[in-house]
Amino acid sequence: MGRGKELLIDEWFYFHFANEEKLKDVTRLFINIFEICDKIILKRGTPIDKKFYELAEISVNYPPIQRSAVKTLIRLFLQNSNKISWIETDIEIDKSVEVDLHKNDLYLVKMCLQSKEKIFVTTDNRLAAPMNAHKEYLGIRVYLAEDFMQQYPNI
Repeated sequence: MGRGKELLIDEWFYFHFANEEKLKDVTRLFINIFEICDKIILKRGTPIDKKFYELAEISVNYPPIQRSAVKTLIRLFLQNSNKISWIETDIEIDKSVEVDLHKNDLYLVKMCLQSKEKIFVTTDNRLAAPMNAHKEYLGIRVYLAEDFMQQYPNI
């Protein structure tokens, strides 16, 4: 049995799979998450959930190596219920924190707050900065994607 940490990875993965230069790193990350038996966090109907399915749809237009990488992602996670921690509810957060977050990112923070480890991986400094400013209240460990990929699984 693996360690089972829950990781919230925001939309950056979608763009990395489309980028030939970043494809190797993002593919390796997801394979590592799978092999270590960690999980990704999703909530049905959210923009992040839709990005996974949209990636599967548009990957038919990718070159073969990228298309194969996306198929691996789908097979390892979306078709494997043991690798996703589904968030079913919504929560409220303090208004003083909420006002510092962009309204389009608020759902991600709320999802992460419902996970065990509260690990959030992003490329968005505009989101990371206010989350780090409210670290004491949120208790979320925010990692920039490049740093996370270099440190994982030693987080």
